[in-house]
Amino acid sequence: MKTLSVVPIQHPVIILAAGLSERMGRSKAFLKWDKHTTFLKKIIQEYSSFGSGKVIVVVNQNGYSQILSDFPAISEYSNIIINPNPEKGRMGSIKLGIKELPANSACYIQNIDNPFVTGEVLNAMNNLIKPDAYVVPTYAEKGGHPVLVSSEIIKEISLIENPDYDLRKILNNFKRIEVKTNDERILVNINTLSDYQKYIKV
Repeated sequence: MKTLSVVPIQHPVIILAAGLSERMGRSKAFLKWDKHTTFLKKIIQEYSSFGSGKVIVVVNQNGYSQILSDFPAISEYSNIIINPNPEKGRMGSIKLGIKELPANSACYIQNIDNPFVTGEVLNAMNNLIKPDAYVVPTYAEKGGHPVLVSSEIIKEISLIENPDYDLRKILNNFKRIEVKTNDERILVNINTLSDYQKYIKV
């Protein structure tokens, strides 16, 4: 009797890119990763190559306008959502993103200011998710980016009404599954020009 191989589920992703980038002074989504690629495009490419079934990008109105004018191809292979109130924090963006998820889906949550995500890390995280848990890559015992949250966590998020609520408070109520990596960049947030110049050489 022939044995059927099981194809692993490639979970969707919500890319959080609606922040006002006040310390950077310009949108981090459109910072150059290299001469031809922006942070946003690089992150989308990583998840698309990995095989994420759905790529959801949450942006502010200015970001949406810039995508339409300068990077229209992005909207062809990702679902662009506008957060009309980005000043209220990222929980609002997460809640907008999860409305676009398939039912009972786990999901990666990816910050735009950490463009260092790789298919290797995503693959290591992909099949470890449990209903009562989340998966996070670690370096030197510190948790980094992205985080893969279960459908149960997504249900908890959907019940939150306070836009200032910290995602970490929700995650503390669930089991943490760690994936050890040798890449310290999973800990990095590019928030200022000096951060950018330190880690990105264009």
